Amino acid sequence: MPQDEAPRERGDVRTAAVRQVLIARARERLCEACAQAPDADAPTAVSLRVQDADLFVITPDASVLHDVGPAQTSLVDLDGQVVGTAWDRRSAPSSDTAAHAAAHRSGAGRAVASCAGRLAHASTPAAALHAVADQDGSPSTHEEPQHHTRSTQ
Repeated sequence: MPQDEAPRERGDVRTAAVRQVLIARARERLCEACAQAPDADAPTAVSLRVQDADLFVITPDASVLHDVGPAQTSLVDLDGQVVGTAWDRRSAPSSDTAAHAAAHRSGAGRAVASCAGRLAHASTPAAALHAVADQDGSPSTHEEPQHHTRSTQ
């Protein structure tokens, strides 16, 4: 029955190709938000859930996120296991990866940011970064209303 196997194999290849495109898009969206992020007083990390997958991409801990590009991001599953290392082979995923995984598992938002023991999740990486940077814990006026913050300590 080779005829039955060929379409399935093509479908598997197509599915794998779509998944890789979605991962690449998540890396790009994450880094677009990082490019706009202000320098932080403490190392900050941000992650974004990959569309239609139980995966997310995460930055390394960095005080200057606008220097982080797709090559420095890692691919992680919802259990916090790295399934794709950073392409630069030097960057390690954030030390808060487990907390990001827990937030992504909860389904509270597509994006998570962490800094100085604080964790915020929102629908976009930029909103999560703004929420975690807000020092007094209250949402700023330009924030999306659905972000949440909590201490990771």
